[in-house]
Amino acid sequence: MGRKVGEKGAGVFTSSCLVLCLSGSGYVFYETILEGSITYVKLWRWFDSDLLLVYFGLQFDSLGAGMLLVVAVVSTLVHVFSIAYMEGDPHIPRFMALLSFFTFLMFILVSSDNLLQLFIGWEGVGLCSYLLISFWLTRLEANRAAIKAMLVNRIGDVGLILAAFIFLEVYGTLEFSSLFAIPLSSYQISFICLLLVFGAMGKSAQLGLHTWLPDAMEGEKALFMVTAGVYLLIRCSPFLEQAPVVLVGITVLGSLTIFVAATSGVVQSDLKKVIAYSTCSQLGYMVLACGISSYSISLFHLMNHAFFKALLFLGAGALIHALSNEQDIRKMGGLLLPLPLIYSVMLIGSSSLMGLPYLTGFYSKDLILELVLEQYYTTFAYWLGCFSVFLTAFYSVRLLYLVFLSGTNAQRGLVIKEGSWVLILPLVFLAIGSLFWGYLTKDIFWSFQTTISPSGSIIVKMLPTVLSLGGAVVVVIFFLKISTLSHWLFLGYTFFLSAWQFNFLFNYFFILKIMKTGVLFSYWTMDKGAVELLGPRGLSYFWVWMAQRLSHLQSGLVFNYVLVILLGVISLFLATL
Repeated sequence: MGRKVGEKGAGVFTSSCLVLCLSGSGYVFYETILEGSITYVKLWRWFDSDLLLVYFGLQFDSLGAGMLLVVAVVSTLVHVFSIAYMEGDPHIPRFMALLSFFTFLMFILVSSDNLLQLFIGWEGVGLCSYLLISFWLTRLEANRAAIKAMLVNRIGDVGLILAAFIFLEVYGTLEFSSLFAIPLSSYQISFICLLLVFGAMGKSAQLGLHTWLPDAMEGEKALFMVTAGVYLLIRCSPFLEQAPVVLVGITVLGSLTIFVAATSGVVQSDLKKVIAYSTCSQLGYMVLACGISSYSISLFHLMNHAFFKALLFLGAGALIHALSNEQDIRKMGGLLLPLPLIYSVMLIGSSSLMGLPYLTGFYSKDLILELVLEQYYTTFAYWLGCFSVFLTAFYSVRLLYLVFLSGTNAQRGLVIKEGSWVLILPLVFLAIGSLFWGYLTKDIFWSFQTTISPSGSIIVKMLPTVLSLGGAVVVVIFFLKISTLSHWLFLGYTFFLSAWQFNFLFNYFFILKIMKTGVLFSYWTMDKGAVELLGPRGLSYFWVWMAQRLSHLQSGLVFNYVLVILLGVISLFLATL
């Protein structure tokens, strides 16, 4: 179809379809969340056997409706943005098809009423993510990043698959409504929750399985996939509430992810990698909220984060588009005057990310930190989160300073101008969401959390804001005194730039060991060993050896031939007895 409608037609057609989906998602959001009407729809019988009966069904509750709206809004604006961003690329129809298919699978994932249907969407978005990362097939780094993302996600997916098998084997159903009503033993529920958390770790880039996300910035990618893991934790919250030990582990995992990702983002020089580590850190806040049983606040931060992070990613795309595909922030600078609108939206997105008062990010991130402080065993998580707020402000202001406010390092003779209105309009809508969405919806999502009892201390409430402003001030001091600080910061800079050496550790302790074991077993033992001995080479050696033994009978001596004839006659005679 893309060949018939052309490049512009493909963009207009897919964007129009997404606008229709956005209208439907808005209606579902209104009926479900604002009117309180939860709907379950059974469409058709999907799997019907003696062992398993699964319907293809849709579940529209507050969680599904909120996710549907956010996915529809962000995907629609990304489609419109891509029309201008991908202009001139001969493969626009393929890109739009992949982007639309990704959105469809996200709809399937967030509206599923059973684990099997969720798994179809789960694997589907992983496949589309792989295809989008490797969209430019001739770029070696994009292909490597796509393979890495696929493999790391497959490691996490093992947890989800095993959990589904356990549900099917023990309880004979995969329907969420049925599973939540079945009593489980503490051992079973703890093991199942560990598997579900492991699955969420891969998809939502939590510490240990997070290394694929920064590399995925090499190619075009629908980054909304990373929220699927958080969605899984929120959807399976009835299970998690029965496993308090697993909740403590989730809290530790989220807080460590926040800290490690924030420290890595401070020193990155690639524009997209700074935002990628920021995404990883914010996903840690969502997981942290799940660890303290504040699932509605986690969903609220997920929705808020979707607006300002989409704004930052699309703003970065517009910036790279204006600079002819330059992504190194050290080669930018002085772009405030030629790109004032892009600077404005990046400032709004960064401020909301920092959690400055009355912006969208403020209403969820600060509340998460207050709720964490109420848990006596998570004090360390609170201080890690607060320190990461400082680091978030540091790398956000650093990015703005190096790109827009510092002296120019851009290529000489480069014509810099903002894109067309098709490129800018999605940024404006996302900027409005980054400013007002949190304020407009805070009462709705706060009302879902019946256990909210944030601290009344003004110090606790003001500390994240003070740390954000302190991080901004430290950036200014840092760049003014960089010459005197650089000699003792170099060691820490290189360590954080390598993202805590996670790639090296995985490669050295796991990948190389597995590769050596594979070479020893599959190559030397099987391929060069058993297969060669029993296969073509072994057979050829055997027949050569046999022919050489038989050739000794052809000696040319009469008594040898007579002996053979006598032996043959005797054998024949004995055989006939």
